[in-house]
Amino acid sequence: MHADLLIENCHLATMCPAPGGAPYGAMRDGAVALAGGRIAWVGARAEAGAIRARERHDARGGWLTPGLVDCHTHLVYGGDRAGEFESRLQGATYE
Repeated sequence: MHADLLIENCHLATMCPAPGGAPYGAMRDGAVALAGGRIAWVGARAEAGAIRARERHDARGGWLTPGLVDCHTHLVYGGDRAGEFESRLQGATYE
């Protein structure tokens, strides 16, 4: 496999069920390959030997969450909530 970038020496939180039931799909000593601006491969670093990458990056044991998308959104609101903030400072609840 050819990749533009191979990120090695990282721990992965894949958010997918992992063998052994590790929380967050945790995988120690992993690697991530990117090709064409997309994730092309995720797995154990020991299995990444066949990947030919144009560039390699050592993550120094840091954590990566490949493909994490934060879909937290709010409706568009064109108003001002300063009054609500002031009320909360004075002890009002959201109820």
